[in-house]
Amino acid sequence: MRGRKVTKTVSLADYAPALIVLVLLVIGTVSSERFLQGRNIFNILQYAAEPAIIAVGMLFVVLARGIDLSVGSVMGIGNVTAATLAAQGYSVPVSVLAAILFGAVFGLINGLLITKGRMEPIIATLATMIGARSVIYFMTGGAPLFEGIPEGFKLIAQGNALGVPNGVLFLGIVFLGAWVVLNHTRYGRNVYAVGGSEETARLFGIKVTWIEVSVYVISGMLAATAGVISASRLGIGDPNSGIGYELVAITMVVVGGVRLAGGVGTVFGVLSGVLIVSVLTNILQLNNVSTHVQLILLGVAIAGMMLFMSWQDRRQG
Repeated sequence: MRGRKVTKTVSLADYAPALIVLVLLVIGTVSSERFLQGRNIFNILQYAAEPAIIAVGMLFVVLARGIDLSVGSVMGIGNVTAATLAAQGYSVPVSVLAAILFGAVFGLINGLLITKGRMEPIIATLATMIGARSVIYFMTGGAPLFEGIPEGFKLIAQGNALGVPNGVLFLGIVFLGAWVVLNHTRYGRNVYAVGGSEETARLFGIKVTWIEVSVYVISGMLAATAGVISASRLGIGDPNSGIGYELVAITMVVVGGVRLAGGVGTVFGVLSGVLIVSVLTNILQLNNVSTHVQLILLGVAIAGMMLFMSWQDRRQG
């Protein structure tokens, strides 16, 4: 009716990830006196940093109605590239930038296969996942690099600023940067528009192909960045780095309320998803729950979250 103010309907599912985080914080506090200790909190964030940074890149891809299965292998590329170059005497900035550039190249390949090659995202990124892992084993011979990595490189992740571990700081910078880009730039609005409807986006003059390629480049760069942090934190170049991280990142994104159909999701939602996975895992570890049971409970929790969100969507529909 004329003159009536249109209000946006907000469902419980919109707040579910944040509410689950609060519930887990209460459970953690009650179940273990070590949970709220500063050292434990920093440990949760520091060990979550690598998959969480990958999850931010995955957010860009999923918002544009894509998926990136290559991120775990690209993380491995970033890990061994940075560690190898640093061990060979290249400066830390050169080693890091080369690793991130390598990630961007794989992201570009993904984007071009999907946009120009007309391949389905899941097939294209599965191919590059296998290809990138093969490149890693070719570079390393399958053996970890333990020797020659300088202390300056290790300080990237092992250092701290005002008592806050660098890994946590990098995580905060990535999330803040993503929030600014997606919420306060034209590019961010275009990413949402492409995910909502490619046809409509084209009608409004948005360069859909450019957006679709660019989100994979962002994903590749962030995955490689996670690899650099991993190599620095462990002090080795690990050819097995990143294996399975694509599934962890997708889990964090989906649990955070991001719709795989595209166009719906927020940075704060992904942050909630990161905290849900990381805090739940930490609670189980503090209570000496076996790794196998941890995986079962994590799977049950994720399935429950997805069923709840699906139920909410059907109610709104």
